[in-house]
Amino acid sequence: MRIIGNRRNWSEVELDPAEAYRRGRALDAMLRFALSAPRRGVYRGTFEFFASLDAERALAAARRIKQE
Repeated sequence: MRIIGNRRNWSEVELDPAEAYRRGRALDAMLRFALSAPRRGVYRGTFEFFASLDAERALAAARRIKQE
C-alpha cells in the first residue's frame, strides 16, 4: 500500500462506525457478482478434492473481477 500525504493522521481502521458500515456495504455490493454459489448437495472426498473445488471457484471469481 502506498501512503501519500501526511502519515500522522493516517490509519487503516475507520474510526466512525457509520462510515465503516457504508464502506463495507459498498465493497460487498461491488464484489457480490464475482462470487458464484457453491454446488448444492453433499460431497465426500479428500482434502485435495475440496481444495481443487475451492481453487476453481476462486479462479472463476478472479476472472469475473478482471473482466469488470
